[in-house]
Amino acid sequence: MTLPQQHDAQAPPIRADRLWVRYDGNLALEAVSFTVAAGERVAVVGPNGAGKTTLFKLIAGILQPAAGSLEIHGHGPGRHVCVGYVPQRAMINLDFPVSVAEVVMLGRIREIGLLRWPRRADWSRVDAALTRVGMQNYRARSIGTLSSGQQQRVFLAQTVAQQADIVLLDEPLTGLDLPSQEIIFEILDELRSQPLTVLVATHDLNLASTHFDKVLLLNRRLIAYGEPRTTITSENLLEAYGGHLHIFADGRLLVDTHHEGRQ
Repeated sequence: MTLPQQHDAQAPPIRADRLWVRYDGNLALEAVSFTVAAGERVAVVGPNGAGKTTLFKLIAGILQPAAGSLEIHGHGPGRHVCVGYVPQRAMINLDFPVSVAEVVMLGRIREIGLLRWPRRADWSRVDAALTRVGMQNYRARSIGTLSSGQQQRVFLAQTVAQQADIVLLDEPLTGLDLPSQEIIFEILDELRSQPLTVLVATHDLNLASTHFDKVLLLNRRLIAYGEPRTTITSENLLEAYGGHLHIFADGRLLVDTHHEGRQ
């Protein structure tokens, strides 16, 4: 069982200093430094293979850096209970016969322990989390029978049940229609009162520029980090994406992800 660490009230939720990660001798992240303040919503953008998922796994404690330091609320890397990580849906086995309520209960495992049965209080937290994301009526349904948007709301409920105050969402908007995307942002807006610190990996530069406090532009190294208006510039985007970026006359931005290199 992982014991929760006490937060350093003076420390930011996330502070990274010159993070380096290598896979089989190849650089995945190179000297990446940034700080995220409490309650901020940060879009993490960059081409495929830029290190977005690697960065999230570092923050979640799944990977360790080869060099550099990472602090979560003032403490070193580890599987912090306060960090909720939702990987890409392609990495989740949605055919496994598990109910919506059971998926959300997985957010309580690190608190209650693998060898203990959930208590009534744990199921109450699950029900409250499902209610917050509007999925209480689906608690007995199999997760695989839901739409992509509904599944994403269930995974958000999992982080709520976990009582995470840092949430990492790896490409949660991929495959969602506009109404489903808006529902996700409405839920995130409501959860801000906790306060909730959210990092979202996305390829949608237009959403990144309109729905986030800051943008972290990454391509193995940090290209830019700050408010969208100072980060999403033609110069920075060309440095990150090269010829895979298309800028339309009306100002819309499009990244050609089908021809990006993958890692």
